[in-house]
Amino acid sequence: MKTASRILHFDADNFFASCEEILSPVLRGRPLIVAGGRRNDGIVLSASRRAKAFGIKSGMAVFAARRLCAELVVCPARPDEYRRISARMFAAINRFSPLVVPVSVDEGFLNLSGGLADSRWLAKLATDAAKPGFLEVGAGSEKNFLAARSLRELSGVGENRAGALAALGARTFGDVAALPSMLLRQRFGIWGQKLFLFASGQWSEKLVAETRTRTMISRQKTFPFDVIDYGRVLRFGQAEVKKLMDVLRREQLLPRELAVTVRFADFSETSAKQRFRVAQERDELICDAFAALFAECVTGQSQPARQLRLALWNLSPMGFRQPFFREF
Repeated sequence: MKTASRILHFDADNFFASCEEILSPVLRGRPLIVAGGRRNDGIVLSASRRAKAFGIKSGMAVFAARRLCAELVVCPARPDEYRRISARMFAAINRFSPLVVPVSVDEGFLNLSGGLADSRWLAKLATDAAKPGFLEVGAGSEKNFLAARSLRELSGVGENRAGALAALGARTFGDVAALPSMLLRQRFGIWGQKLFLFASGQWSEKLVAETRTRTMISRQKTFPFDVIDYGRVLRFGQAEVKKLMDVLRREQLLPRELAVTVRFADFSETSAKQRFRVAQERDELICDAFAALFAECVTGQSQPARQLRLALWNLSPMGFRQPFFREF
């Protein structure tokens, strides 16, 4: 009998803040953040559970976090220490499986015979459902576990795919499982077929260690109708930039170049790009640059926008003075 793959996803909670509590036990239980910036006055890289109770979130400006909590403890980032603790964590995890696949400094997957989940998708959803605890999705119970869960919980189902699925009457995995698999294949290709098998509890995969170096990340969106209001396209593009930056932080990469292309209803298009002096880590700086490039593209135009393309490239690893990523 073929043995199903059983994959565990692990994600250290509030990792940087938790590291600070390990390094300085006196801080345990206090509202604390780990801050970026040369003078610890940039953005919140990580917030403890106590700090989050005040409404403080990763990515927030430090000055805004201080306004929410007068007793806030602000810790400067110590990347070397976090890497050391991360190495210890992965070393401990390696004792439980011959195959551990890191995703970032605080997250990864491992193959466990005898339990947990049979795919990365399912393992990640189980972690999100249990966090900060632990959850096993037993073999044969995958479909029941997924049935009532929203499709938006799945990585890869963004606003556009969610809208397209909703148009088919699918908002949960149970809804997907009730649809004809051929319909999903026709609408979304191989991804749609995989989604159907996953929602039906029929998808499993082997955990394979991959080595890859990303050189660029991009996004292309053809709008379902031509958009007359350029302001709507601008806001959509800024939201997409933030999503791309989140992906790069997870992969510990930062961009130095940004390009924007707008295609109009008459199929003409304009492009603009910017090269930054140094690799950029802050969403607001990238979004401001995107806004300026977008304005350059649409100035003097009268045609509605048909498609938006944006790309971040010239990627470099995050350095000692830079945060690893924004926590989720």
